[in-house]
Amino acid sequence: MKNDLLYENLVAAIKEKIPGRGKLTNQLADLLMLEKEAVYRRLRGDVPFTIFEIAIIADKLDISLDHIIGCASGKSRPFQLKMVNFLNPSEEDCDMLEHFVNELRYLKDDPDSEVGGALNILPQSLVLDYRHIYQFYLFKWMYQCSNVMPVKFSEIVLPDRLLLINSEIVMETREAANAYHIMDSMTFRYLVNDIKYFASIYLITRQEIEVLKKELLVFIDDMEALAARGFWREGKNVHFFVSSVNFETSYSYVETHHCHLTMIKSFTLNDATSPDEAIFQRMKKWMQSLIRTSTLISRSGEKDRIVFFEEQRRIVESL
Repeated sequence: MKNDLLYENLVAAIKEKIPGRGKLTNQLADLLMLEKEAVYRRLRGDVPFTIFEIAIIADKLDISLDHIIGCASGKSRPFQLKMVNFLNPSEEDCDMLEHFVNELRYLKDDPDSEVGGALNILPQSLVLDYRHIYQFYLFKWMYQCSNVMPVKFSEIVLPDRLLLINSEIVMETREAANAYHIMDSMTFRYLVNDIKYFASIYLITRQEIEVLKKELLVFIDDMEALAARGFWREGKNVHFFVSSVNFETSYSYVETHHCHLTMIKSFTLNDATSPDEAIFQRMKKWMQSLIRTSTLISRSGEKDRIVFFEEQRRIVESL
């Protein structure tokens, strides 16, 4: 890759993270411990960034070096896996989550903002409000990712700071002008089957299953009411679809005037994230094709909505 192209990619990535020239210069000066004039020379290309400076910028601004180096290729598109430790989050883990919250804050100021997802787990903007359901997802993540085996459902304690960040994610996500949730028709079945499995190996008690069952039924009632209404509040619309095809994992995106983010779910709760425009456009095009093969159950789809949610209640009642 030519040096001028690498420079352009680096500066573009920095400006994406820190919009506004004055704010960008001040933050880079503080970050690199340089005078503003030295920063100006680097941004103009008069003086190259050193390898050490690039490493600091990439680390502190959460910029993928693979993206800077590889984005000239039309066939290679970068993702960055966010390996957050949800149960014992370090300062770095919390910083990654709070950076995501900061990106979501742009949703409310953009009349055309969107969030969307093709999901085989319950929608994050809904489920984070339900403590025991979220605790189960954390339990599953811990069981799969922890070095300590086996962990029991009762041993999962949700950190206060994580709960606070989660509440901010819920609040900010619901500020999108439009939210599109395309759900795998087997989503509740997948969840119930997982609960039954962990009960069969004695990691979840009968009493805990009853608590989960009760909360899931409340969740279904609330989700059905939201689907019938079709909005969080005036001007903040929610669209629910049930897909005719199944998903191997969950896919989602965030669209504002400030950024286009694409996310692929991995390891139950972690996300592989990309700010790449080509990936975002591919994701949106794929989502639109999924809508054509899905059934609308929000607002006008009354009969299909009733049938769908009654089936989910029967699935949950089998616990």
